[in-house]
Amino acid sequence: MNTNKNYLEWKKQSDPDKGFAVRGTLVEHAAKKGFNAIIDEYVYIYPENIERTFRLLPLAWESFKGVGVDLGGGVGCVAATIARKPEVEKIYCVEFTKEVVELCQSIVKQVVLPGKEDKVVSVLGDFDNLELADGSIDFAIDWDSLHHSYDVIKTLRECHRVLKPSGRLIMVDRVHNNNTPESELERRRTIVYDKEFLRRNYLDENIVLTRKDLGEHEWRFREWESFFSAAGFKVLDTIIIKTDTEDNRAIKNDKNLVEILTNYNLGGFGSRKVGYILEAL
Repeated sequence: MNTNKNYLEWKKQSDPDKGFAVRGTLVEHAAKKGFNAIIDEYVYIYPENIERTFRLLPLAWESFKGVGVDLGGGVGCVAATIARKPEVEKIYCVEFTKEVVELCQSIVKQVVLPGKEDKVVSVLGDFDNLELADGSIDFAIDWDSLHHSYDVIKTLRECHRVLKPSGRLIMVDRVHNNNTPESELERRRTIVYDKEFLRRNYLDENIVLTRKDLGEHEWRFREWESFFSAAGFKVLDTIIIKTDTEDNRAIKNDKNLVEILTNYNLGGFGSRKVGYILEAL
């Protein structure tokens, strides 16, 4: 564990893919422009709407107390937002991309959590290797990160290991209907990003970059649920949250789940999210 910087450094178990290089390039440019650019170009959702989203999940907001860990915490906006709760002691914000940790997290913490930045502990590391004691964490968070895992069960089991008995994992991620054919999932994984995307991410317009290159995986409800079961988690609640658009009104889930429409942007995947409240068995 490296403690000589303004962040902890935990050993990584996996090698970076192209996605981490892309994110590193983007945040280098965004960080120079400050907080708003980091949010607008990288996160796509502001703290007040992060809090609003968690409050839409009845069991989520109440779960945030004590010590937490943010799995793939990015620039730290989610962790810092949650850490504003008086009941939260601290949150380990674990992020794989060095540039994100070094350049962005301090900026975000100063804006979102002024004077209490130390409640979010920045960690350069891997969500498959949490250098935390067994049963030491009260809650865990995933905001659009676990779908990047190359072994979701392994990642979830590592999360389960550090959670206290009955500790909760709050997930806001993406999901496909169970009736989505594998051919459609593969089509999505192999979509080639257009020149506009490459320009926005400060990349060479002539490179070929797919969603798969960026570590994107596509899971249906049944696959997520099988991962949870295999890792020792029980689902307490599931809710669909979507930005109110014509497309999102037309798309319905095939699990008969409650769907909540918001008047703010929820970010990637068509601004559609699934909220899972999981309890460690």
